[in-house]
Amino acid sequence: MIRQCGLCGDDYFEEILNLGAQPLAENDNGKLYPLALVRCNFCNLIQLSWMPPQEEVFAEDHPYTTGNSRERQRHFADLARKLAPSLGAGDFVVDIGANDGTFLKALRDITIGVGFLGVEPTGKAGKSGDIPMLREFFTWKTGRDIVAQVDQKATVVTASNVLAHVPDPHNFMSGVEHLLADDGIFITENHDWNSVSRGAQIDTVYHEHLRYYTMASLTRLLDEHGLTVTGVEEIPAHGGSFRVTAMKEPQDLQQKADRIKDRLHGLLEAADGPVYGIGATTRATPLIHFTGIQDRLECVCEVAGSDKIGRNIPGTKIPVVDEKKLIEDQPPFALLLSWHIKDDIIPKIRLMGYKGTFIIPLPEPRITDG
Repeated sequence: MIRQCGLCGDDYFEEILNLGAQPLAENDNGKLYPLALVRCNFCNLIQLSWMPPQEEVFAEDHPYTTGNSRERQRHFADLARKLAPSLGAGDFVVDIGANDGTFLKALRDITIGVGFLGVEPTGKAGKSGDIPMLREFFTWKTGRDIVAQVDQKATVVTASNVLAHVPDPHNFMSGVEHLLADDGIFITENHDWNSVSRGAQIDTVYHEHLRYYTMASLTRLLDEHGLTVTGVEEIPAHGGSFRVTAMKEPQDLQQKADRIKDRLHGLLEAADGPVYGIGATTRATPLIHFTGIQDRLECVCEVAGSDKIGRNIPGTKIPVVDEKKLIEDQPPFALLLSWHIKDDIIPKIRLMGYKGTFIIPLPEPRITDG
């Protein structure tokens, strides 16, 4: 019987679904276990009321094989294609709950010089071919041991449809936290509780799925282990899931800010000719003042009709002008102060006729032709 919430530790639950006593869905051991869902009245996490022994749920002869599903093959091939461009020689990828290695095989086939390791407690690890496998349940100790054995932290850690199966999510995430490099990426896919409840997907309630996450509950878990969500994508897997990308919170934001300041200064000093800014946004003011680039900006161009036109950037003598001046003057460089919507602005400015080069200030200063 579950006596406390796996996320917040509270012990006050409300039963929201009872499917009676049932056998294990994949590994019938002749036993029946209570199958009911409870909601934590403090943090709203949904979880089973009863946890069978994990060694019986995920036994040696556990029958599920990822590679037998064409849908799963396509799904992981797509994920591999999205991830591959960010990987290079010397990087290290760990897939937790790797099953037969379907995902790592797909990633191996389209990358060069990348190291791989799967973590899988069942006998399906034996079907991974030449993909190295560690046969055990992933815990904080596993994360620590992997780093000690390979003398390297992971560039990417993936856990697809795994967190729902974990008896102690905090123990699991402590292992991920230790295993992941400071600039590494954690990718996790989870069945969305909203899809389960709104779609009456009662057939996805079985003893393997100990918990059902929402974005709110998953974000809380990640945050408690120093990970910040950097991307969310809805995916159709399992009747409605979400894929989350997370990274470690920078430990020294000041040091990072100072590096950005120096790099942006370097780019603007090397720029041969006048530099116009694009986007007199509120966020442009602190950036300009902190980096001290007032003397390098001739003006800041703003969309026609804006009430900011005719004023100066606060605390400076940089005039805010109509964006048509950028097209008329054709300065060689344009600093995109509205960098956070660059994918919308750059095509628009190009269509208007600007032929110069863009400078993107954040999160890492760089030059682009768009």
